[in-house]
Amino acid sequence: MSVGTSLQSIRSVAGLSVAQLATKSRIPASLIADLERDDFTTCGGAAYARGHIRTISRICGVDAEPILTQFESQTIPLSKSIRDLLNDTNVTKPRPERKPLSWNAVVVIAALFVAVVTIGTNIISNDGGNSSSVSVAKEEKPSEVATKTNGVSVTLTGVNGLSWVAISDSTGTTQYSGRIRQGEAKTFTDNQLLYLVIGNAGAINLKVNGEDLGVAGKVVEVVRLEFVRETYSLEFQQVCTVE
Repeated sequence: MSVGTSLQSIRSVAGLSVAQLATKSRIPASLIADLERDDFTTCGGAAYARGHIRTISRICGVDAEPILTQFESQTIPLSKSIRDLLNDTNVTKPRPERKPLSWNAVVVIAALFVAVVTIGTNIISNDGGNSSSVSVAKEEKPSEVATKTNGVSVTLTGVNGLSWVAISDSTGTTQYSGRIRQGEAKTFTDNQLLYLVIGNAGAINLKVNGEDLGVAGKVVEVVRLEFVRETYSLEFQQVCTVE
């Protein structure tokens, strides 16, 4: 049974038509119809689809977690071949071939070098070799500007073995789906939110916008986390934890 079929089933059991559910949930009827057809593209992405699933489940009086788990398995791949995982991390992608420097470029570089040396020699000669008259500009260090984080930045670091992770952003795009090994760190950013599924929570340390939150959970525990950038404040909330 797909997510759409499940949503249609709980709506029917609740005795609600699509129009009635739209009125109660304030979700457009056309959008509810799309969700029941497993079309999650019109709702604005995976994060919004999860919110609609929670709302519909609450109105229909059922627990949303089984449908959310079904949604994850339907939209985020839970298993990949070693070859696919290596491709995700650019391990097997060939390095771009470096083109040899052309002879014309060598001639131009040599000519520029000779011109610079000639001009420098003329300047020193015109100055009479008096080094005291030569002013040396002080090297100014660039001013350090504090960087302000716009949106959400999450760094995952492997600290206790191996874990499978999947990260999607506010557009519903899966930024990464693969493994993070002990000692390996990966950073992901989005201007609104990041949704994480961690297959071995005890093996992953979380750092959000520079703040170290520690280990994500227990060893072999599957954790789902959603970090949301609100309009005026940054709120981090754990959506759910399942085994």
